[in-house]
Amino acid sequence: MDAQGSRLFNIGEIKMLKKITVVLSAVLGLVSLNAFAAAGASQEIALSTTVDSVCTIESNSSSFSPNLVAGEADTTIATITEICNDMDGYTVTFSSANSGVLQNSDVAAQQKGYEISYNDIFEKELNVDRTTTYSAGTESNVVALKMTLAANTGVLASGTWSDTITATVAVVD
Repeated sequence: MDAQGSRLFNIGEIKMLKKITVVLSAVLGLVSLNAFAAAGASQEIALSTTVDSVCTIESNSSSFSPNLVAGEADTTIATITEICNDMDGYTVTFSSANSGVLQNSDVAAQQKGYEISYNDIFEKELNVDRTTTYSAGTESNVVALKMTLAANTGVLASGTWSDTITATVAVVD
């Protein structure tokens, strides 16, 4: 014992205490590792993302000059590329600014009707909107837009004869 009343250890006892400390540390380390491994043996990581619907339509031509005298017989007036990634499908709708007639710019009463063909739309007038429906999306679908116009048998009024066809793509709801 020392002057303060504490017990003094000899070198053999100190070595023995160090060995006990090392053994206890190892045992406690294994116990804590086993407890950690049992509590959290696996971890799940959920992966999720959203891809928006994207539908586009492009034409290789923005204008066409039909032959009013000789007419047009199933003539390709544009090639349209449809792209839509929506797996519910999509529609392509055609509408006409003049309800499906070429109209003379000088005399509005001078009109000449025509028909279009596109996919399952076959020789239809554009006096109403015409729609074709696809049941699934597509990476790229190229379709010809065709026109049929009867030959003219009389005298045509001078001036510009015109109409504007609009093609619209939309996702099926």
